[in-house]
Amino acid sequence: MPPEVSLPTYRNNKEFYDEILKNLKPESREQARAAILLVSGCQENQLSADGDFNGLFTAQLLRVWREGTFTGDYPTFYREIRKRMPPNQTPNYFRTGQVNEQFEAQTPFTI
Repeated sequence: MPPEVSLPTYRNNKEFYDEILKNLKPESREQARAAILLVSGCQENQLSADGDFNGLFTAQLLRVWREGTFTGDYPTFYREIRKRMPPNQTPNYFRTGQVNEQFEAQTPFTI
């Protein structure tokens, strides 16, 4: 979310967001009963490059996904995207909650 949107949103809803942050427990991520998989554009210490229409990560994701014809699993999907990225932008593959290898073995974006 661009800062010009996120900052006013936070300021307009400060009490709401601060209450959530105040009650957030560090161990709550491990207590999630769902399998949570994050595939994102870069590591926390990096910036995501922009593109003409999408960001670089999104453009490469769409290229690998090939309008839904990609048939591999999530780890393969991630590796294929990562191969197309420059060395200064490494996509993130992060699991939390309940690890579910069966879920990760699915073709991305299928239900």
